[in-house]
Amino acid sequence: MSYINSYHAPELPALSDEELLGPEPYDVNFLYRPGDLSTDRIRLTPFIPRLHAEAFLAGIKGHDDVFKYIPLSLDTPQLLLGFTEFLVRRQPENILFAIIDTTRPDPARPELQGSLAGLIGLLYTSTMMLKTEMGPVVVLPAFQRTHVATHAVGTLLRYALETPTNGGMGMRRVAWTAHPDNVSSHKAATRMGFKVEGQLRWFMTMQPGSVEGLAVREGDPTPEKLGRDSVLYAICWDDWEKEARELVNRAITRI
Repeated sequence: MSYINSYHAPELPALSDEELLGPEPYDVNFLYRPGDLSTDRIRLTPFIPRLHAEAFLAGIKGHDDVFKYIPLSLDTPQLLLGFTEFLVRRQPENILFAIIDTTRPDPARPELQGSLAGLIGLLYTSTMMLKTEMGPVVVLPAFQRTHVATHAVGTLLRYALETPTNGGMGMRRVAWTAHPDNVSSHKAATRMGFKVEGQLRWFMTMQPGSVEGLAVREGDPTPEKLGRDSVLYAICWDDWEKEARELVNRAITRI
């Protein structure tokens, strides 16, 4: 019996710069309703390009190493807006948050009610399997080695792992992946209670031009993209109930 394969790779629509900013009001199009995600020092709010993109790009300007270990770069308006529109907003399993440091006013952007300190997201969220992955996590250089990363990661863990009756998503598992050489990412994951589960070989492709990757074989279909192993971490609901919730609470209180 014969068969056919009618698959055609979907073509991304050509959007104007205005359309890449997203609709108004901005529709986050996420599987879950974002709640009140804040501590006494930061606030997580859905990343709205019209409101947050300019501040983010200004914050990474001149810091080429921000995306050194990440499979994609968000250092131009086109790359950032393409990511937020096509890979986040149009994919209901993904959401991106702006990290607002409420301890530092931004006189140039009073509408932020603080300063944009970075972005953080959830990817591959499944309502069927009750799992998600934290990422990307990008803290702007001016806010690194402060309270920002701890408070942002801890706040998002609370949202993901607490039960719906406690204002959370009720996830059973939150994953975290890191480039093997990204020491800062490994330290952050461990500090926040993630447990290492192993190394995923050739798990990702790196952005063209990256030197932090694995050489590919002759004949590879995308030789301009080096490969990347990923160290896999996770916090599961039983970890959260047993010890991770208290660890996160202590970390947020301490910093």
